[in-house]
Amino acid sequence: MTNYLTPLLAAVLFAGAGASSTAAAEPPTSKPAVSGASVSAAPAGTSSNAAAPRFTQAPGGSLTFSFMQGGAESHGSFRQFTTELGYDEKNPAAGSLKVTVQIASLDTQDKDRDESLAGVDLFDSKKYPTAQYVASSFAKRADGSLEAVGKLTLRGVTRDLRLPLRIQNAAGGVELSGEVTIKRLDFGVGQGEWKSTEMAGDDVKLQYKVPLSRSK
Repeated sequence: MTNYLTPLLAAVLFAGAGASSTAAAEPPTSKPAVSGASVSAAPAGTSSNAAAPRFTQAPGGSLTFSFMQGGAESHGSFRQFTTELGYDEKNPAAGSLKVTVQIASLDTQDKDRDESLAGVDLFDSKKYPTAQYVASSFAKRADGSLEAVGKLTLRGVTRDLRLPLRIQNAAGGVELSGEVTIKRLDFGVGQGEWKSTEMAGDDVKLQYKVPLSRSK
């Protein structure tokens, strides 16, 4: 068999051209896949219910992934996804994040590999065309950095995921970036022979860098 791995989106999660934000299939509730560092509550006197400024994805971002295959690191990216951010630096607990990734937009620079990843034993992109991450609050980690507190839905499976975030001011809005590692098998990405991790590793690292414009 062709030995190829699939990541997430992301995934997890974020790249230039916007795409349809069709919601993923209604998933079953399941246990957390990734736990974050210890967090602290929002500063006293702030309200997590207060509306935060809104931002939408601008051109020029990237959502990439990497994984171990046959003892070597392989790379790919998702070319189509949309990102919506609510963020107030004075009240991060009021933050929100929604990222929708079009699975069929995955690109590993190899057509045969891309078709394998989109197949029924891996992403099954025809049945599950999108992956989605939704967070309704942000928290501060022990080191003072931010993380989104939300859930990732991939291949019909939903799991808790704390997503590290770096948010910097930029012209016309902000830039969001970070990286996180997920396990593909936690989301059923790998059926039959693909459940083996001998040639394709379970860990998939997602890296994202996304410019966002302030909504009017």
